[in-house]
Amino acid sequence: MEREHSTVGGICVSDTNAVASGDYYGIQVLSAAVIASITFASDYSLTNLTGQTLPAGLYRPMRFTTLTLTSGVVVCERAS
Repeated sequence: MEREHSTVGGICVSDTNAVASGDYYGIQVLSAAVIASITFASDYSLTNLTGQTLPAGLYRPMRFTTLTLTSGVVVCERAS
C-alpha cells in the first residue's frame, strides 16, 4: 500500500472514544493531540508513540487498526 493520500476518506476523531476498528494508514493532526492507545497492523511497528504530544499540522503515515485519544483532534486516513 503506497499512497500519498486517502482515496476512500477518513474519520475525524475529536473525543476520547476509540475510533472504529478498521484499516488506517496515517493520521493528520488538526489540533495538538495525545494518543492514549493505538493498535498497529500486524506487519507494522512503532514504539513510544502513546503519551507523546503530536503538534497540529503533523501528518504521520503508519498502519494501525484502532486509536484512542487523550486529547486533541486528528483525522485517521482510511486504507479501505
